[in-house]
Amino acid sequence: MAPLVFRCLAIVVALALATGASPRLAQAVDQTGPDLQITSKFYIVIDAGTGEIFASRGAHERAAMASLTKMFTAIEGIEAAEPGYLIETKPADIPGPSATTMGFGPGETFSFQDLLYGMMLPSGNDAARAIARDLGYQPGDTDQEAVDRFLGRINQRVKDMGLTDTNLVTPDGWGVPGHHSSVYDLAAFTMYALQYPRYVDAFSAYEYVTDSGQYLSNTNRMLNLYDGIVGGKTGFDFDAGYCLIEVAERNGTRMISVTLDGVAPDDWYDDNRVLLDYAFAQEAAGNRRQPVAAGVVAFKDPDAAFIAKNSVGGASLGVPAAAPAAVVQPLPVPAIAPTATSGGSNTRTIQLLAALGVAALLIAARVVAAIAHPVPAGGTGRRGTRLVVPRPSLPRPGLRWPTLPISSLRRTTIGKTRLPRRRR
Repeated sequence: MAPLVFRCLAIVVALALATGASPRLAQAVDQTGPDLQITSKFYIVIDAGTGEIFASRGAHERAAMASLTKMFTAIEGIEAAEPGYLIETKPADIPGPSATTMGFGPGETFSFQDLLYGMMLPSGNDAARAIARDLGYQPGDTDQEAVDRFLGRINQRVKDMGLTDTNLVTPDGWGVPGHHSSVYDLAAFTMYALQYPRYVDAFSAYEYVTDSGQYLSNTNRMLNLYDGIVGGKTGFDFDAGYCLIEVAERNGTRMISVTLDGVAPDDWYDDNRVLLDYAFAQEAAGNRRQPVAAGVVAFKDPDAAFIAKNSVGGASLGVPAAAPAAVVQPLPVPAIAPTATSGGSNTRTIQLLAALGVAALLIAARVVAAIAHPVPAGGTGRRGTRLVVPRPSLPRPGLRWPTLPISSLRRTTIGKTRLPRRRR
């Protein structure tokens, strides 16, 4: 009887593990670095400059990421619009009552910069939708078609970067099937986003006032809690749980922490504090590239991928395609029937006969010109006139530039700009 009982218990335990009844045990399988007692289901902390991973759990597990999506929307928007570009809001931009918003109605006009800060600071779903709809629009589009086109550009950018865990279905991240990322992809994209000074300004701002006087404050409480904080982005919905990206800098080194599916009210912030502290401690102790490190986060330059896909063979990088010029038709060459000689000598014979034909035509043209325009008495003694055959002016081969600016050709040194903090 006893062996039967033990066998039944073993089956029950196996089924519990297989169905995820013990998530902590399942998470430990994909954990690198020490057990830091992180309560968030998935996490990672890396060096923002080198991509070195100090600790992670479930690095490539796909999961909902809520409003962390707005980081992708922000970069695509910055690529497409200048700060002063004006966007008029529409009814399609207004989300449901449970969503976080910047706070506007249809028919209002904002600059792109106002909407960027409205999306990043109070995590406005309305601002994210307005940006995607307007910047994705082509004549004849419905509002949803415009948003889908904008998202298609983001997904292509992510694909070109070699990030395989991410797919965006909405610009704001409100939970829908098929909308997901991983802590690895989010950390990699944060590394990429930090190359954009306009993004860093919004990412790090504590507060902002729009052109119309609307006051916006950042939902990221860690801006007040952590020494050396650069910026961060919060996210929450019922599918994703509490999600957070934080970037901090000490002694010239930046670290990035990402957590998904964390615990409120304070654990998700404390998780990121622990991760950043651990990474900085490893840096200070000189433990780089030691067994404690767990690999490297890396991505491809999406602009280089774009150039590779759209370049023309034999083109010169950096030279836009010239406008078509008037092409002078070449003189006709008499058709010559091929002979029964070998291939090499046959080619040389054809070339020789063609050259002789062109020379004969040029001589004939000189004779005609001499008869039509004789040199007058007392002239230079040169007979006839000079026949000038203009050299064809062909367009120089080059690349066809994309409609969007190529960020890698215009990036500047990253600076950290923060508005004065509100007094409490």
